[in-house]
Amino acid sequence: MSVTAPRLDALRRSGLLRDDTFAQFDQLTELASMLIGAPVSLLSMVDEDRQFFTSQHGLPADLASARETPIAQSVCATVVRTGEPLAIDGLAADPKWIDHPAHTQLDVAAYCGVPIRDREGNVLGSFCVIDDQERTWIPSDVDLLERFAAIVGDYVQTSYDHDALITDLQHRLLPPERPDLPWGTLQATYRPVPGTGVVGGDFFDWIMRHDGALDVIIGDVVGHGLVCTQAAAQLRAAYRAVLTEPDLELQEVVGRMSTACAELPDCAFAAVIVARIAEGGGSVDYVRAGASPVVTTSWGRGSVHDVVGGPPLGVGPWTTDHVHRVELEEGDSLLLFTDGLIERRDELLDVGLGRACANAVDVESLDEFIDRTCPPAEQQDDLAVVAFTRRAPST
Repeated sequence: MSVTAPRLDALRRSGLLRDDTFAQFDQLTELASMLIGAPVSLLSMVDEDRQFFTSQHGLPADLASARETPIAQSVCATVVRTGEPLAIDGLAADPKWIDHPAHTQLDVAAYCGVPIRDREGNVLGSFCVIDDQERTWIPSDVDLLERFAAIVGDYVQTSYDHDALITDLQHRLLPPERPDLPWGTLQATYRPVPGTGVVGGDFFDWIMRHDGALDVIIGDVVGHGLVCTQAAAQLRAAYRAVLTEPDLELQEVVGRMSTACAELPDCAFAAVIVARIAEGGGSVDYVRAGASPVVTTSWGRGSVHDVVGGPPLGVGPWTTDHVHRVELEEGDSLLLFTDGLIERRDELLDVGLGRACANAVDVESLDEFIDRTCPPAEQQDDLAVVAFTRRAPST
């Protein structure tokens, strides 16, 4: 079996392992069964230890519901390994296949499958038809399956191109460089969900003020994909436009952004924190609108500042005037992050906040902090983190 990293990475990026239903592929598998006269047709994706049915027609209810089998029961795994079409007229009559679990456990009597490839040549899975009776497959059966497999490959390439477009747009949301602060260190990172190419509306930005302070924003526009990323780009632009007026208080900045968010056609709502780091780094004022609480570190331990926050932007008139202040000693850090860092479907947010607090004692390496708080294998949403650490001015 070919389980090389490039092939598996390509398979995960393809989107063909998703649990949602692909209506367009269901039409292909149904058509393949009808035209070839086989009771079962499958789009079978093969990873390290299973075959996953992206689409199926004619499977028994239990297999159709499970949508996968162990790889030991997969004839398609051989198609993926060899990269060649495979036609078996009768598994029971072939010494190489008579004892295969697909025959002995799943009652597969005859099999015909072809590889599904992406543009780089990675074999992602197989488009196959199966019969519960022995039969003779003919060249036109293989030809038809190859035509259908090419349609799936074209879909994958379109998906790759679409994801590349979104990823490029997302990276354009991020500031090109960090300010050189004599009194502190600013770090920031954005991470999509590893291995999927899934990006969303997380963003951050900063602007130096005329009085020497640094304004910072971190935000998350609800949703994923191109529309959401475009909305995040528009909201970031609105933030920069608002800050062209130099004397606005933080409440006014957030209020105007809330109005802008409500008027953007593709921005349902957004969670943001807008912070103002005073020159010298000794104090930070911030307004929280629907976002995760702020975490600070001092004397080797992290603390959660779970203070009153306003509603997310775009869900109604901005009504809060709560501006909060954090005092920082030399060596203290302030961490702002989107909920992708701490959110898990199977736990309360407080658990994730506690995990962030415990790991926040070492923000010299922001990547290490993120990896410990949200290991790549457990990350379920894109995330953004901004960390400011107060330092003594260099002499």
